[in-house]
Amino acid sequence: MKTFRLVILFFSFPLFADYAWLPSQENLIIKTGWEIFKTHENFDAFNERRDLITGSVPSSLVQNKFTLDLEYGLSEQWATYMRTGLLSAVISQNSSGSGLLSTSGLFDTSFGFKWRTASAKPVIALEGGIIIPPYSVEQDLPEKLAIGDGVAGALLRLHAGTKVKRFVFSVSPGLVFRFGGFANQALIEAACSVVFKDFFVRLFQSTQLSLNKETTQNPFLNSEVGSGGSFSRLSTQPDLLSLGLRIGARLSPKFRTEAFFSQTLWGSEAANGFSFGLSLVTLLDFFVPDTREKIKEVPFNSEQEPEKDSDL
Repeated sequence: MKTFRLVILFFSFPLFADYAWLPSQENLIIKTGWEIFKTHENFDAFNERRDLITGSVPSSLVQNKFTLDLEYGLSEQWATYMRTGLLSAVISQNSSGSGLLSTSGLFDTSFGFKWRTASAKPVIALEGGIIIPPYSVEQDLPEKLAIGDGVAGALLRLHAGTKVKRFVFSVSPGLVFRFGGFANQALIEAACSVVFKDFFVRLFQSTQLSLNKETTQNPFLNSEVGSGGSFSRLSTQPDLLSLGLRIGARLSPKFRTEAFFSQTLWGSEAANGFSFGLSLVTLLDFFVPDTREKIKEVPFNSEQEPEKDSDL
């Protein structure tokens, strides 16, 4: 039984906790990673690309994230997760490279649950979570850059996925409810993966669309204090479409490594840039199968009928 379970985990390792797939019961997935995001342009309110201007100076933003994702299988149908990490960002002049604004600290932390409603093809799971910003966007220093939007929210998402031979197809539509004057958003994530014995290749896209948009006072530049002119933070109603590629390799039954690259293709009141990241994924299996021999229970009040003598 233990050998069979190990084979299942070994095969599903490149896919666990992605989209509709949940970790197995009493399995803990730890994903630690580093991501870098670079941008020197904005998409304005008319979907046009414009140079990032900070205080009338052409500039660029470089942002590093150190991420920690935890996901635990409560049962075969339920899982819980937490996502958090550290962020460091700086906006510098393009000409001299000198820093204009900078920031560092914990970024938005999310908690939630996943419920797998169907395990046959297609696999379907529902996700619900909350987003909590462990920082303030109140600016007490003129050279301080905001860590993020600084607004709490709630997430609802539907995950669906299926496997056809070596190909895995996934789609995850959802809604993000944001507070504090920020527009709610519709999310659509989709991916196509090719899975081999020891590695996988995945093409993915991510789309976010703000709902009930209003006319902005400055459609060409983010004028919010702490934004540095970039729509990468403190943008109340961004739209964004990005495309990316992710590859992963299994190092052992308990470890795998991943690398990804993504580029924004279209947007509105959002930053135009690219991301690159590396991560290490660890699987800890706390499941202990019950190997005790089961004994058939016999009620105490049962009476055995005496055998009848056969007639000769």
